[in-house]
Amino acid sequence: QKNLRTAVLATIYTTPIAGDPNATPIVACNNDNNIDLFTGLDGTQDAGGTWNNDDAVGSLAGNIFDATGVAAGTYSFTYLVTASAPCVDDSETITVTIEEPLDAGTDGAPLDLCSNNGTVDLFTQLGGTPDTGGTWSPALTSGTGIFDPLVDPDGTYTYTLVNACGTSSSDIVITVTLAPNAGTDNSIALCMIDAPTDLFASLGTAAQSGGTWSPALTSGTGVFDPLVDVQGTYTYTLINACGTSTSEVVVSITQAPYAGADDSVSI
Repeated sequence: QKNLRTAVLATIYTTPIAGDPNATPIVACNNDNNIDLFTGLDGTQDAGGTWNNDDAVGSLAGNIFDATGVAAGTYSFTYLVTASAPCVDDSETITVTIEEPLDAGTDGAPLDLCSNNGTVDLFTQLGGTPDTGGTWSPALTSGTGIFDPLVDPDGTYTYTLVNACGTSSSDIVITVTLAPNAGTDNSIALCMIDAPTDLFASLGTAAQSGGTWSPALTSGTGVFDPLVDVQGTYTYTLINACGTSTSEVVVSITQAPYAGADDSVSI
């Protein structure tokens, strides 16, 4: 009796793995001719697969995508790893976002503003055809591109756009002139024997110095001397490139009481 043995040859095939998309998708400029599609996968994929240009844009050679001249947008590419039967093929699709160079326009003309002009949208002051969506620096109080001469300081403001194609920027130089403020109207009452009084102090804390008084006071300034200046209405005037501002101080003078001189009488 013989022992019969049979040998069976078994071939084991491994199920292919096409990997998973990278957590950081590919973003590139449309002047980039060397985009490695494998950077769009997480590294767990098997080698030896093939790439397919799903949207048929640009040109694809192996795993290198040439995006030269491709319109801005998001495009799909599929990596296919072929299996040996009875295993099945595996594939993974990634996206590549292509951006075009941005245009921040050209430098705006110097902007001369008065503090009382109201707000200005700096974007409208740029030259050329700037793209929207940029940022302004230094930051404006508005948090946008709206400049308020009452609260924002003058200086150079830069508009900047950044994407995969690089950085584009343009500037606007702003000069703010403070509008004249002559303060508020007031009235004061003085006695003839009072010391000289500076009328400017009666105009309030917002009043700006450097104005003129009319009618002119004997002091040649804003100091009123009740012994020599007459009561009446005195007007304070400020003038600059942003306009004219005036305020008035009405001064009244009361004669000091006089009881006469001491004397004696004999009866």
